[in-house]
Amino acid sequence: MTLSEILPMKYNMDNQEKYKRYVAHFDMLGFKNATLRNPDEAWKALSSLRACMDRVLELHIKVLSTNEIISNRIKAYIFSDSILIFTLRDEPKDLISMLVLTSQIFADSLHACIPLRGGISYGDFFFNLDLHLFCGTPFVKAYEIGEMVQWSGIVVDKAVAEHYQKNPFPKSRGSPIIIQWDVPVKPYGKKKFWVVNWSVIFRRNFKKELPISVQDYYEAFKSLFGPYENLPADVKAKYENTVNFINSNLG
Repeated sequence: MTLSEILPMKYNMDNQEKYKRYVAHFDMLGFKNATLRNPDEAWKALSSLRACMDRVLELHIKVLSTNEIISNRIKAYIFSDSILIFTLRDEPKDLISMLVLTSQIFADSLHACIPLRGGISYGDFFFNLDLHLFCGTPFVKAYEIGEMVQWSGIVVDKAVAEHYQKNPFPKSRGSPIIIQWDVPVKPYGKKKFWVVNWSVIFRRNFKKELPISVQDYYEAFKSLFGPYENLPADVKAKYENTVNFINSNLG
């Protein structure tokens, strides 16, 4: 008798969906330290993050060139400050949904004074929604590339970038949605990644004149993480790297 014959149907590994999908992993920059410093503020931030995610998932995307309306192409789950997002298939409309909606979650969270970092990958992904079980190479890769970089931003793997280049949707104010960037990584140095050009996409969200200073950018996060001057050097560097990305692409 095999294990699949012994297990109840809902635990049977044949009772799952497998498909090549776009998968994203996001988490909050500095959430552990924020929780240890002020659990009440951390809880408020976490509640705001969930609200941002829920609001964005209800959005519909209109493709101007075809007037097609895209909706209900992604699923998202949150555990503490970690967000898992995946598409239902790997069609061009799924890629559009992933890039547009994850960028919007990132921007809305930033507007709510919550800095995120994340990665998006592509490949075979298994899930069982009844049991909330998720597994696959793109999940691991999305987590790894998001954790590796030393900034607040969105990194995509080579496969995602190639699919975007084959099916490019309209540029954002003349700039591509995905660009290459020398991203600071752990433990030191830089690595060239494909990244979402979020600062250009949401240019109108910035109220300060360029160039933006690190202190001005960080001001929104002070209640959650404390004064900028009290941050460890490696944490300061993450904000410096983020501001450098913003100024370089908006300047």
